[in-house]
Amino acid sequence: MEERIVKTTIDLDDQLWKKFSIKVIQDYGGRKKNDIIEALASGFVSDPKMTIEEALEKWAKNRKKEKQ
Repeated sequence: MEERIVKTTIDLDDQLWKKFSIKVIQDYGGRKKNDIIEALASGFVSDPKMTIEEALEKWAKNRKKEKQ
């Protein structure tokens, strides 16, 4: 089992967070913000040149595999 740690609070503009939340809900459904943030962080760590789109695409492909 993968060890999970408590996340640090980040300071974001309220409007940015609201727009992000709405976009995640529209594109991926509710309660996926943590998954998206984790996918972006993972993509950046594995390949700092990876674009946001590439990181999300990789996450979506892995999500489909897990559901099968």
